[in-house]
Amino acid sequence: MRLIRLLIGTVIVFALVLIGGFFLIPGEKIAQMAADEISRRTGRDVQIGGAARVTFWPELGITADGLKIANAPWSENGPMFQAKSVTIGVDAAALLKREVRIRALTAQAPEILLERNRQGVGNWEVTLNAASGTTAPATDATAPAGTTRPTPITLDRAEVTGASVYFIDAQAGTEISQRNFDLVLAYPDDGGAADVDLTLRPAGDPVRLRGVVSDVAGLAGGDISPLSLTVEMPGAKGKFDGRASLTPEVQGALSLTASDTGRMLAALGQADPGLSPGLGRDLAVAGDITLTRDNRLALREGTLSSGKNSARVAADLALGGDRPRLTAQLTAGALDLTALSSDAAPAQAGAAQVGWSTAPIDASALGALDGEISLSAPSVALGATTLGTTRVLVTLDRARAVATLREVQAFGGVLTGEFVANNRNGLSVGGDLTASGIKLKQALSELAGITRFTGDASARVKFLGSGQSVAAIMNSLSGDGGIETGRGTIEGLDLDRLFRGGDPTGGTTIFDATTANFAIAQGVLSNSDLLMKLAGIEARGEGRVDLGKQMIDYLFTPVSLKARDGRGLALPVLIRGPWAKPRISVDVEKAIELNAAEEKKELENRVREKVKAKVESELGITQQEGESAEDALRRKLEDEAKKGLLKLLNR
Repeated sequence: MRLIRLLIGTVIVFALVLIGGFFLIPGEKIAQMAADEISRRTGRDVQIGGAARVTFWPELGITADGLKIANAPWSENGPMFQAKSVTIGVDAAALLKREVRIRALTAQAPEILLERNRQGVGNWEVTLNAASGTTAPATDATAPAGTTRPTPITLDRAEVTGASVYFIDAQAGTEISQRNFDLVLAYPDDGGAADVDLTLRPAGDPVRLRGVVSDVAGLAGGDISPLSLTVEMPGAKGKFDGRASLTPEVQGALSLTASDTGRMLAALGQADPGLSPGLGRDLAVAGDITLTRDNRLALREGTLSSGKNSARVAADLALGGDRPRLTAQLTAGALDLTALSSDAAPAQAGAAQVGWSTAPIDASALGALDGEISLSAPSVALGATTLGTTRVLVTLDRARAVATLREVQAFGGVLTGEFVANNRNGLSVGGDLTASGIKLKQALSELAGITRFTGDASARVKFLGSGQSVAAIMNSLSGDGGIETGRGTIEGLDLDRLFRGGDPTGGTTIFDATTANFAIAQGVLSNSDLLMKLAGIEARGEGRVDLGKQMIDYLFTPVSLKARDGRGLALPVLIRGPWAKPRISVDVEKAIELNAAEEKKELENRVREKVKAKVESELGITQQEGESAEDALRRKLEDEAKKGLLKLLNR
């Protein structure tokens, strides 16, 4: 990289000027001569803004205060390099042999400004003149005539404290800064390896990288160099063995172990995503990574584990654009996601949990990236239930996640369809799901605490809800669906005993098939067409299930088709109260209304005949055909009134 070559050349020029004139010339003059020489070679103005001092012990050296290297002519943002103080100490004997052995190099509070203009030109692109100190020629007795070799350079120890790097990319419209970092570098053998100890502080806490760069000269020239690094930061540590360049390009084996990803991300200046233990709070990642020049990161042969959960991973991450884009395949073992169903805040001591959780749901992670993630697992524990074989594709786009259920074995059956979580304008969830072969008892008991029903069922449901808690979502649900079952039972309700006049509770009813459709609005499920077929009995139902309040108000009406000489007998049953423990009772008033219609009509006819006979015998009124007793009496009164009126007129 040209910037590194420029800085190395600056050090060499200072060293050569120093050894050539320190006996005769004051320190300020030596520093100015070096600055003028660097300016001549690079075309960039170099200034020494403060004092310059020559030292003789413990090594020959010079300290210059206020060193500045000018920026590119097109920049208006100040110097490209400036430092409060720079000290260079060299081996004088080595310089006499045209070797640069730097004993010590220190820089206090250096600031490096890197810029790329709108045309894509970087301010670090400095064209060195032929006399550049990075390739100062020296005769090699063993080399063929006419060839030269570079000036040997070594560095016992370089120490930079309180450094800052700023990168302004006018072409991309971005700015990046890294402040207050420290660097210790040792390069004892020309052409050999360098030991690096770098401490970054993106958010205050130290992030320390230590390791060995095998080919420093190649790395400085833009080539790929083997290197080995370890990283330590609050909440995590890692290791990398591979190759890298300054472009940047990276390829090698990476391992990272995080005891607390929240602390780790905070140390890197990122927000804590609030992950739970076993779901990313503790994390171990390993695999082969590749980072290309166009900011694409790939992971192959990867392993990912958190708590009891583990998976094999292949992933590609594109870091450009508005958000990172991730494409990943995860092949997991048995997953434990029970932490997802736990409340954000614990219940008060001694207080029972009633209704749905009102704990706030933080769905901000949906907007962290875009992409597609496929997941397969032999089982997934969710707390309320455990899924079997699971194959899911999750698509993320601008804070909206769509989970396509390719295969999810649940409640003894299979679920397919889509589930959507959208956090673009507040959190909403929805789905269009189909279930087949579901065990009713398992599904209803695990999802709603209802244990009375058994049998296999197929169902479909389409729903949508919104809110920042489970309670809010359940109270806002809307949608529709239907259910069909085969042979099953209703425990706690004995319809045979009910028709024999006994207590219907405590027994079991066996049914052959059930169908029902429903609609959901404002968290309330309504149904009016439940049909259940039993041996000699047909049952219908209608009512409401309040999903938000977990209450039920339902009228279930079985009819004994053969009772009363084939006329049938209906015994409506009311199911009311909390759905986990509802009250079940016979609706006597409704039963009379349904079963005594014929008897009521017959009784009315008998009363009417008795009234007719009484009227005719007592009042002498004869009912005409189609005339009621009331009409006959009215007619008789009108006739008598007419007769009385005529008598009065004839007087």
